[in-house]
Amino acid sequence: MSEPPIQDAAAERRPSSAVKSTQLYGHPIGLWFLIATEVCVGFSQYGLQSIFVLYLTKSLLLPGHLENVVGFDVLAACVKAIYAPIGTKAMAAGITGLFLTLIFAVPMVGGYIADRFLGRTRTISLGVVMLTCGHFLMSFEASFVFALIFLVAGFGAAGGMKAQIGGLYAVDDPRRTEAYQYFQLFFQMAPIASPLICGALAQSAWHWGFAAAGAGMLVGMLIYLAGLKWLPAETPRKTGKNSLAHTKLTKAERRSVIGLVAILPVLALAALPNQEIFDGYMLWAEDHYQLTLLGYDFPISSLVSLDAFIGTLAAVLVLAFWRIYAKIWNDPAEITKVAVATLIAAIGPLFLICGEYFFPGKNAVSPLWGVAFHTFNNIGFGMNYAIGMAMFSRVAPARFNTVLVAGFVLHLSVANLIVGKLSTLIDRIPDTVFWLLHSLGALGGGIILLLCAIFLKDIFDPKGEKA
Repeated sequence: MSEPPIQDAAAERRPSSAVKSTQLYGHPIGLWFLIATEVCVGFSQYGLQSIFVLYLTKSLLLPGHLENVVGFDVLAACVKAIYAPIGTKAMAAGITGLFLTLIFAVPMVGGYIADRFLGRTRTISLGVVMLTCGHFLMSFEASFVFALIFLVAGFGAAGGMKAQIGGLYAVDDPRRTEAYQYFQLFFQMAPIASPLICGALAQSAWHWGFAAAGAGMLVGMLIYLAGLKWLPAETPRKTGKNSLAHTKLTKAERRSVIGLVAILPVLALAALPNQEIFDGYMLWAEDHYQLTLLGYDFPISSLVSLDAFIGTLAAVLVLAFWRIYAKIWNDPAEITKVAVATLIAAIGPLFLICGEYFFPGKNAVSPLWGVAFHTFNNIGFGMNYAIGMAMFSRVAPARFNTVLVAGFVLHLSVANLIVGKLSTLIDRIPDTVFWLLHSLGALGGGIILLLCAIFLKDIFDPKGEKA
């Protein structure tokens, strides 16, 4: 199959006639190929993340295993320079934090490469191939560092897939926000199964758990390549004086770019409770939760499945809520919704504080306290992420649309950088302080976002048609 030519950035705002004419359930058929691919990416990513820090603490970083890892000295030096971890558990938390920081940072680079050199489709195709290779390399101790390199590069190249969703719709198409909410909904369904599958296999042998994640990514690669013809058409990038690349940004567009970039650290604070789930939370849970529920033992990795299950229900309820709300009242601006979501997420860690306060001691906290934490976190973060991504897609100028939408996830990179440091302190500061820092971070982020919704509406809601 031949590759479409490289697109100019304005194609984001001009869906092709083929995309317009081919619909499935009220949306372009390309949306469903992208969603199916991201479901597979989610299956592999969350399957890996559910066992990653546990694999490090229980196997890879122990004597007899660590010596087999090629290039580990370089990785350890980087982690020590950033986090200064003390002990095996802290090193595991630091490696996890650094890995998650990088996989959410590199899509910005991938978006730039897609916009300026290879084109979106070529870049993403290369990314899904590297992700597939990286997941399978995780199955072997010796190739652990190389697996991380492939995974980081793959996530960077494939990050533009989110911008491709926006490219299926005209900028004023009201279905755009709904499309991103569908994307978030289905993406959250994949991690329900993958941590259970990968976690169960990992209990027999760690490499089987990582191999299962690789198999999911292989399916995703095949789906994406099969759906190329349904994706936004790409046209050759012009180089003349009148090309979009040489057009100066208007004053309003410059304000939009500055506003979207400036808000990323605020969104990072909003994401702290959610991003902790894959790092220090797993270590805290192993020490504090009762490891039985309704008479059944459960592996700690299954908490990621629980989070995904609750997240899927929350996404459905949030989508339905805003649909009903819009029929009765004026639909709030996206920035307002994101602010409200962040304040909701700030409540989540307080349940973990309460659980440990009322039930101190090792493995004494009921998992039901965790259910409450995951519920508030997912209502907040699910709405925050999906609607925030739609806001970036709509507000970002055409010239920088791909790179800014890909850069939206940069706030998760910053959040993971902070989470990595906090997680290295989990045995050195009181647990109450540990979780209170996450809650206060999200609370502060929510307040700032509310102020943006009130005083910077011309940037984040440029049409001024929403409340």
